[in-house]
Amino acid sequence: MGQATEQPATHHANGHGHAHPTISPATYLVVLAALVIGTVVTVWTASMDLGVFNTPVALAIAIGKAALIILYFMHIRYSTWLTRTVVIGSFFFLIVLFGLTFADYFTREKTHEIPSLYSPDPILKQQ
Repeated sequence: MGQATEQPATHHANGHGHAHPTISPATYLVVLAALVIGTVVTVWTASMDLGVFNTPVALAIAIGKAALIILYFMHIRYSTWLTRTVVIGSFFFLIVLFGLTFADYFTREKTHEIPSLYSPDPILKQQ
């Protein structure tokens, strides 16, 4: 992608300053084009039958698009190590939560249909 250039340092009231990178419009256009292409690929793959790979492919495309948005539009690529660590830690925590949720869901005992009062079974209607 495009290179970020450093602006002159800005000084705050306490005398400390730091430079903010300036991202070129060309970089934003490349990222936007990648997001549009990712959206087209998402729609295209949604119309295909990939069997068990439907969900993993859709999630991979979504993660790629989310990474572009976070890195460039939220300026994480040019942030401090602390900000990057917090973002990576947040994603790790999200993955752990998804993992625990799926582990709970996939290990539950499958039950049969619960009979209701409106069941066509005459024995259930007598109760």
